[in-house]
Amino acid sequence: MRAKFAIILIVIFQILSNLVLAQDKPKTAYQNITPEEVKARLEKGEKLFLLDVRTPEEYNGPLGHIEGSKLIPLQELDKKYTELDSLKDKEIIVYCRSGNRSRFASLFLAEKGFKVKNMLGGMKAWNRLKDKK
Repeated sequence: MRAKFAIILIVIFQILSNLVLAQDKPKTAYQNITPEEVKARLEKGEKLFLLDVRTPEEYNGPLGHIEGSKLIPLQELDKKYTELDSLKDKEIIVYCRSGNRSRFASLFLAEKGFKVKNMLGGMKAWNRLKDKK
């Protein structure tokens, strides 16, 4: 009987300590958003802040860029992210060519306290969406 009681106490202690530790961890998560959701919000007239983390050559290249987006290449983000400090209360939607670099940028910005959404599929998905018209 004492052994069962001791095991129950240990389990309860583990659960409680895990809950406390989980609360102490900083919230660095970002969310994902689809190109369809971004497009719908833009069409509704929402003023979105779009951050392109590709190179200048890609931004001006054949895949183009989303009108009104700001370019800060991923390689420069660690030095230039303070340019975004005035946006800490606003949502930042990050995109790249295919969604890989924007994931890293989203994680980095979320860790710096920004509200971030990563656009899944990047410009490749955005252009496929435009081509469906």
